[in-house]
Amino acid sequence: MLFGYELKKLVLLPAMVGFVVLCIVLNAVIAIVGYNDYGANDEAEAVNIFEGFKTSQIAETYIWKYNITGKNAENIRNKYDKLQPVIDEKAANGDALSTYFGEQTHYRHSMLFEIMFMAIIAESALLALFAALISVTYENLRGTEPIICASKVGRRVLRTKLCASLTATVALTVVVLGVSLCIFFLRFNFSGVWNDNVSSMFNYAVNEYSKPFITWHSFTVEGYLWATIGVTFGIAVCLCLLGYAAGVFARNGYGAFIAAASIAGVTFLAKPLFPIGSFSRGIWTLTPVWLWKNSGAWFTDGGAEIIWANFESVGLFVSLAVLSIAAFVSTNIFKKRELL
Repeated sequence: MLFGYELKKLVLLPAMVGFVVLCIVLNAVIAIVGYNDYGANDEAEAVNIFEGFKTSQIAETYIWKYNITGKNAENIRNKYDKLQPVIDEKAANGDALSTYFGEQTHYRHSMLFEIMFMAIIAESALLALFAALISVTYENLRGTEPIICASKVGRRVLRTKLCASLTATVALTVVVLGVSLCIFFLRFNFSGVWNDNVSSMFNYAVNEYSKPFITWHSFTVEGYLWATIGVTFGIAVCLCLLGYAAGVFARNGYGAFIAAASIAGVTFLAKPLFPIGSFSRGIWTLTPVWLWKNSGAWFTDGGAEIIWANFESVGLFVSLAVLSIAAFVSTNIFKKRELL
């Protein structure tokens, strides 16, 4: 019963409902104003660009472009050495021969997997953060915390609040994601390309114009969409855990928000301080903020600063583990804390 009350309080809070509506309106605007006068070019001739393709060329281009030397250069070469068998398999399977949207492929792919999903991920993460912060600081802000903790439930109420926050995170993400994608696909017709491979020769890496869209595993458009949705939920859960830990530590709603925002800000600002190709810079790319920033490159080889395969999966696993530990530690500290 307590879980139901807590969940209802979060999902029906006017501020949360209003924010969800604003997110959907923003996403609808992104979809509606997107240029959509292109016609599919089915006559485009596809070429198996992965035949004879050498990933060492990409590595050496990055090393030359950013003047990378020593161990950092070796990190990049090692990543692209591991990618070569993937390229050979793509060449054998003919992944590049999928027409996708022909000459309009990169634009439509980027509209969905870069622009639209960056908005959805940011919105879902903020909703998750707000849900956790509101839940764990609610009693303190209203002065009911001593009464709750003196009741039969006691400080175990945090367990219920965490479960309710995680459930609210999933529910609100489903609403924002589901409605936004429905609007997007009403605007952009993907019905004829679901089984095409995202590594079509007409696609290329985000923010780069000569590198193919190389994924570590073979993905159809439909498969890539589901994989992206999965990581989106994972990042939302990470921000929920961050909000929970910050809220339990700080107890004050504003202080907790500033603490959580400071952590996110530090992870965003710290990465450029380390050299490209270094292990230390690679660590920062695994944080939720940089996973969001690089969302258009999920499941691909990424850029020069990404030195591990499947960085989005590694980053999500590491972030969930670290934030789960933070949530566990904060809960134990709260159990022993003097409340008066």
